[in-house]
Amino acid sequence: MTKSKAGLRSIDAEAEFGLDVPEYFFYLLFQAVRRRDAAFERALAPLELSLGQWRAISTVRRFGVCSMSDLSAFTAVDRTTLTRSVDQLVRRELMTRATPATDRRQVHLSLTDQGQDIYDQAVDQLLAFNRQALDGVDGDRQREISRGLAKVIRNLAPEPQIAEALIRFEPNLMRG
Repeated sequence: MTKSKAGLRSIDAEAEFGLDVPEYFFYLLFQAVRRRDAAFERALAPLELSLGQWRAISTVRRFGVCSMSDLSAFTAVDRTTLTRSVDQLVRRELMTRATPATDRRQVHLSLTDQGQDIYDQAVDQLLAFNRQALDGVDGDRQREISRGLAKVIRNLAPEPQIAEALIRFEPNLMRG
């Protein structure tokens, strides 16, 4: 039994897309991100890094010292999964884990020199993937899309300061 278009709940009123525009937007966003991520993960294989480990390394690299809470927020990965990735990175001596004497509940992560070297090797590949993925999309359009995605994050984040921290990629904004 086939569904008629009248029976579909999500159709584009202008018939340009196969789905209603908001649903189609997120479908395309998912497809773009997953395909880029899959290709980049294959490129990371010679470095023996998973995409999750790369995200941890690049986030810690950005912040210098990073808490597990911030790492979880900025990578959008739950702490249990992150702990496994961080454990592997610490075992490989790419990252260090320290607990401040003032608050034993906190964990601070930082890159080792080896971790920085791996970052340097991988980031060039990432930048090339990003350029390839955006080939033919001019800079003004990239900025317009980025502003639109920032608005989506503001609409989805549980609190305004979290949204702004994620959008600006600055952990100190998380705490107000």
